[in-house]
Amino acid sequence: RACRRGTRPPLLALARHLSIPPHVTIGEIAPSLRKFSDDELANRFQVDISSSVADAARHITKHRLTFACVSDKAQGGRVVGMMTERDFVKYAVRVDASAFFSGRDATMEPLSRVMTPYERMAFLTPETTVQQALGMIQHKIWRHLPLLDAADRLQTMVDIRDLLLVADGGRSDQPAGEGLRSIWHGKSVWDLLGTKRREKIVQGTSLELYLRTRAARHTIPATAPIEAACQQMARERLTFLIVLDEVSAGAPKGRLVAPSPLERNRVIGLVNERGVMEYGANVDPGLTSIGTTPVTSIMTPLCDVVSVSLTDSVSKCVDLLFARNMRHVPVIDSEHLFGVISLRDVLRPMLEGPEGQADRGEGDGGGTSLQGGAMRSMTRGI
Repeated sequence: RACRRGTRPPLLALARHLSIPPHVTIGEIAPSLRKFSDDELANRFQVDISSSVADAARHITKHRLTFACVSDKAQGGRVVGMMTERDFVKYAVRVDASAFFSGRDATMEPLSRVMTPYERMAFLTPETTVQQALGMIQHKIWRHLPLLDAADRLQTMVDIRDLLLVADGGRSDQPAGEGLRSIWHGKSVWDLLGTKRREKIVQGTSLELYLRTRAARHTIPATAPIEAACQQMARERLTFLIVLDEVSAGAPKGRLVAPSPLERNRVIGLVNERGVMEYGANVDPGLTSIGTTPVTSIMTPLCDVVSVSLTDSVSKCVDLLFARNMRHVPVIDSEHLFGVISLRDVLRPMLEGPEGQADRGEGDGGGTSLQGGAMRSMTRGI
C-alpha cells in the first residue's frame, strides 16, 4: 500500500532536534522501552473480535485505556482492528437504528461493525524509524501505539514519553520532555496561544476576544443532553468539551452595562470521550431518558479539571502533558475558557520546517493520520 499524498512526516525538521541517527528503528531501541508481561499484552491491551461493543467498552474503561487492539484467535491472534473511545462516541450517534442513542443494546452490537479496521488503524512495526513515529504526531496526536510484528501480532505498546526520552538522548531516570522545556523556557501559555492563532486574527480584533471566540467550539451548555455532547465531539473530532453555565445576565454592581455573552458563560466542568464510554458501558439501554440525560451527570467538576491559566509557563504544559500522559490541556482563566493546548502545539518547534511553518509534506495534509499500512509499506522500502 502506497503512502497517501500529504501524509509525509516532517522528518527533515525532526532530524535537527533529535539526538539519534535518522535510521534508528523502533526494533533497535525496543530493549530500552517499557516492558509488559504476556498476560498484560493478551488480557489488558486486547479484546477478541467476537466481543460485543458493550464488552469492549467495559474492558477499556475497566483498564483505563483509550483504545484496545482487536485480535482474532481464529487467525492466530492477528490484530484486525482497534476499538477506541472515539469509535464508541461515533457509534453512539450514528444515524441508523443500531446507534446507541436509538435504544440499541450495545451488548447486541458486533465489535466488527464499530471498530477502526486494520486498514485504517495507526500502528508501528520494528522497521519504523523513531523519526517516522514522532513525525506521525503532525497528523495524529498519539500517546500510545501498538507495535506489531510481521504477522500483525501485538508485540508491545509504545509510549510516546519513552520514545521522546530515547530520541532526546536522555536517561531512564530523566523526565520526558526535558528538551522541550529548554526550547520553551521563558514563554507563557498566552505566548503559545498567540503564536498558534495570531495569523488568523481579523484586523482590529483583540487576541483575547479571538481566542475566547475560537474556544467556543470546545464548549457545551450545562443544560445540553449527553447525546448532543456526543454529536458535537464526533462532528468536531474533539476528545472533550468544556461545560458552561450561564450566570445572571444582569449588570454587576458598579458596572453600567450587562456582561457580554462570553462573560456570562463560566466554566463548571468537562465531559470527555472516556466519560461517555463509561456511561454507555454501564447504563441500561432500556431507559427512555438515555438520550436526554444532561451532560452534568457525567462531567468532571471544574475543581477536578486539570488545566492551565494564561500566565502559566509552557513548561508547566509540558509537565502536565507528559507526567499525566495527556493529549490536550484546556486553558481556563477566571472560570473562562481561552483555548486548548495540545501535545502537537508544544512539539511544534520540532515539527517546523526551515521557514518556521509546520512541514506537512506535499499538499496540506492537515487532519490526516498516517495509517499503519502506509507506514509499514514506507518503512519496508527503507
